[in-house]
Amino acid sequence: MIKKSFIIFFALLAFACKNENKENSTNPDVKVESNEREVDKENDINRYDNIDNLSDSIDTSKTNSAAGEISGRYTKEDKLDEACNCYCIEVSLTGNSEFCLQPNQIYINVRFEKEDNVYYAYYVSPSSKNKDKNLPWEDFSKDDPIATLNPKKDGLELDWIGFKIDGKIATDYAIFGKKTLEGNFTKN
Repeated sequence: MIKKSFIIFFALLAFACKNENKENSTNPDVKVESNEREVDKENDINRYDNIDNLSDSIDTSKTNSAAGEISGRYTKEDKLDEACNCYCIEVSLTGNSEFCLQPNQIYINVRFEKEDNVYYAYYVSPSSKNKDKNLPWEDFSKDDPIATLNPKKDGLELDWIGFKIDGKIATDYAIFGKKTLEGNFTKN
């Protein structure tokens, strides 16, 4: 009787293991985890890609997030700014961000708008960290972009345009932001 029970037990165990292996190899609904890249063959897009490993030209129609592909913190190349005091930018496409125009002195709040594959930064207001109260803040246009951000494979390229007053570049204040912001930024 005990021999018969052992034989039945081992037969059931062997049959169960064999059946489980067969189901995993032939059933398309069973997903097996792997470390391989999952690629959408039709569009040749890795669904785990983000801005850090895309090509220079970015087609945002193929990204998972229409508004968040550049969000995050970026540091200006060749500048050490771990505390993000002045040579870095925090890009938020859902709210205001802060730009440092002059270290320990001039800080502004900006908002971003996207047009094609370019992001435009618009002046919103002086930041709470701003210490220069003498600039004509109320005269600066909030409708004209002050900078452009171009997504790149390894970060962003920021081109400083400057403040505008009455539709013209405010040349007296054009240098603000040029040294601290213009250039290439890498994502942290």
